[in-house]
Amino acid sequence: MENLRPGDPTQVGDYRLLQRLGAGGMGQVFLGRSQRGRTVAVKLVHAQLAYDAEFRRRFRAEVAAARRVGGEWTAPVLDADTEADTPWVATGYVAGPTLHQAVTEICGPLPEQSVWHLASGLARALQSIHGCGLVHRDLKPSNVMLTVNGPRVIDFGVARAADASVLTRTGAMVGSPGYMSPEQILGSEITGLSDVFSLGLVLAFAATGRQAFGGPDSGVHAIMLRVTEGDPDLEGMPEPLAEFVGRCLAKRPEDRIPLPEIVATAEAATADAHSDTWLPGALTAELGRHASSLLDLEAPPPTQVDNPAAGRGGENVHALPTMQDGRVPLPPPGTPTPVPMPPVPTPTPTPMPPMPTPRMTVTTPPMPPVPGGFQPGGRRRSRVGPVLLTVAAVAVLAIVLAVTLPGLKGNENRANPGASGATSSSKSPKASPADYEGNWTGNVREADSGLYSVKVNYTGGKLGDQVATVEYPSLACSGRWILTMDTGHSVQVREEITEESSPSNCVDQVDIVLTPSGDGSLRYEVTSVEDTGTLQRSK
Repeated sequence: MENLRPGDPTQVGDYRLLQRLGAGGMGQVFLGRSQRGRTVAVKLVHAQLAYDAEFRRRFRAEVAAARRVGGEWTAPVLDADTEADTPWVATGYVAGPTLHQAVTEICGPLPEQSVWHLASGLARALQSIHGCGLVHRDLKPSNVMLTVNGPRVIDFGVARAADASVLTRTGAMVGSPGYMSPEQILGSEITGLSDVFSLGLVLAFAATGRQAFGGPDSGVHAIMLRVTEGDPDLEGMPEPLAEFVGRCLAKRPEDRIPLPEIVATAEAATADAHSDTWLPGALTAELGRHASSLLDLEAPPPTQVDNPAAGRGGENVHALPTMQDGRVPLPPPGTPTPVPMPPVPTPTPTPMPPMPTPRMTVTTPPMPPVPGGFQPGGRRRSRVGPVLLTVAAVAVLAIVLAVTLPGLKGNENRANPGASGATSSSKSPKASPADYEGNWTGNVREADSGLYSVKVNYTGGKLGDQVATVEYPSLACSGRWILTMDTGHSVQVREEITEESSPSNCVDQVDIVLTPSGDGSLRYEVTSVEDTGTLQRSK
């Protein structure tokens, strides 16, 4: 990820853009946040495609089909505007590195068991995509995201929208030469078995760190010749896995392994696995760091410097004028001309030295249950403005200073037992699964002083499992909790809302931290906002 550049939009539809994620042949991809707090990936179509009528027609059809592709192994399409001056599509953001990043930058080739798990997950993803009448056509390591729960496939379906538009009329091919099937290269009929060939190439890269038909240094034409006529380089792969991948890479589509057989073979190969996680330790640690880094992106991005050639930073793409014959239309006659305001200098903040963060255990006395008919202003739905965020940041800094500085003085006093103000430090006790399991009730206070009630049935489980069901009676919604992190002193769960009334006051997905207190209660905290509360055991 990288910061937004001058001229980049900071708002697309209802999504606030926070960072750049990357770019491809179809458009630029940004990390964004919805009004309800969900993290998304927003792709803006390139200008040379946006003004092509045939592309727009196919883009509409493909986005409509891709909306139906969701579920466990793919990034779902959440929103799109195919009629905007700059068409865009928003998908669920997958928090994790790509397979290409994992192999080339983090841990090197994956162990055999991880590759078998990868094969099963990708085959299931392709089954979901093919079930909606789509063919991915560009399955490659950079389009495969790795998560604790398995791989996720991104950029599916819509790649076909560009295939028959301006790209093919200029003689270009859609896809990556090192991961294309023979029929893609030869211009033959494309079916779902083309994706099986690409799947075999992805698995070969995951297991060896090499492309089976040569890397970028080999030259595009040499790679395509080897794909259509040569044998893949599978040296170094374990024999059962090499034979399996070789069958995926058969030249004739009808000779390749069908997806149901791929799933069955891969799951049989992992049936006796002893580890609870499918990824090596270095990747699991990276996933934790990546999840933590997202917490730093809750605030809006810094103000962008205007770039007249690229458009104003922060301009909503819905408001961009439609170009005609390469010109931007003039405003209607009589429209007042805005008077330019002088730029306001932005003060440079003075950096502060790092200070230790104090560990505090706050025990909040239980509050009486909220009546069922009480409807607060909306659970975690308020849009925090820049001024409020600034005030909040100053308040947080003041609290840290107020707590930390006396703590530092206390450390000095501990050197002299007779000094006044000496205190004893205590480390948070180690928590056990029993500290979380059971039925819990309580009330949660929102940042705007509203309250909502919560009921939890925590049954427990390992990372990636559903560990609890949750109900919010005063908000008329319920859902489940997925365990995403266990520090030994607290746990983090991802809440997914499964049932809600319409209109709903609940956010579709948030992260919640639970910390046991010494009195047997649980501290409840939503990581993205200031919603906090205390849960008490109930019978």
